[in-house]
Amino acid sequence: MHLSTLLLANFRNYNSLKLECDEHANLFLGSNGQGKTNLLEAIYYLCVARSCREALDRDLVIIDGDAFLIRGSGISSTGHDVDLEIRYARRTGKKVLINGQPQRNLSDLFGSMTAVVMSPDDRQIVQGGPGCRRRFLDIAIAQSSPAYLNALQDYKRVVKQRNETLRAHQMRSESPADLELWDMQLVELGSRIVQKRQSVVLELEREAQSLHGAISDDKEELCVTYKSSFEFGKVDDVKAAFIEALARSEREERSRGLTVVGPHRDDLILTMNGVNLSAYGSQGQHKTAATAIKLSEALFLLHKTHSPPLLLLDDIFAELDALRTTRLIELLPVFGQVFITAAKESDIGAHGDRFRRFNVHAGQVTRM
Repeated sequence: MHLSTLLLANFRNYNSLKLECDEHANLFLGSNGQGKTNLLEAIYYLCVARSCREALDRDLVIIDGDAFLIRGSGISSTGHDVDLEIRYARRTGKKVLINGQPQRNLSDLFGSMTAVVMSPDDRQIVQGGPGCRRRFLDIAIAQSSPAYLNALQDYKRVVKQRNETLRAHQMRSESPADLELWDMQLVELGSRIVQKRQSVVLELEREAQSLHGAISDDKEELCVTYKSSFEFGKVDDVKAAFIEALARSEREERSRGLTVVGPHRDDLILTMNGVNLSAYGSQGQHKTAATAIKLSEALFLLHKTHSPPLLLLDDIFAELDALRTTRLIELLPVFGQVFITAAKESDIGAHGDRFRRFNVHAGQVTRM
């Protein structure tokens, strides 16, 4: 899988752009604020129809603009020629086209091309709240499984409706009968999500441990475990355990008007040599752990789709020492097509000749 051509119109600070990409390695150099990160954001958006920076669609439109266009052509994860196009207009919203054909659902886009973005913000996977880690996990799984994405979207809708039902009955003494309908859907969808997440985390941990060892010279052991909001034994016991947890939390839920158990309350626990990284650990340990986890996401997608995802590295080498920079760059050929941004070529050491180099300045990209 690779991206051959990228076209942008009125996206961020790009009025118009046509970029011919190298099939293997692309390096974008330029000062801060010139549009390097915007390029990676556009490529990521083309794959998952959302910003890697959690920006709203309307904020991606160029200043004083009403719409943007992102179009990319290349080889899909199934090995076929593919043309992807996403249009957004303030009045009509977002439209996705694959090979010129409009798609009814955004989820139809997932899997055509996959992408993993790495940036200094990845430390939020370690340092941030549970929502950051759930988001990371859900996007990784959704890119390899449209069925998971559909289940997740349905689950979020059920949680919202169930919460509204709980709040509507807060002033009543009797148990709301209509809550049973939402409970059935909550348990069915939530159990599938938990089971899938649990199995994926086991795969991610194996890859992350190996990658972390390669980057850190095997000095520390990284562990990644899934923490559910309710306890269960075997994976087959999730549904029964979920039902019991709902029964135990009934009083709290009715008091708060919120669904307090389920995959929307789950977390990933990251430890290094047995110590919880979210509470302890140095900045260097956090950076290395986040790098290993994101690379494990890329390997997971490679194994599931049988094609390496587009790997987008946004200004991460400036924060790594020379040894870890070299080790990471030596790993990159395993991950397929790579797009890297850096303020200056020295940030990637003596490895610049491995890449097709571009200069980025004020929303203009030129080949070096």
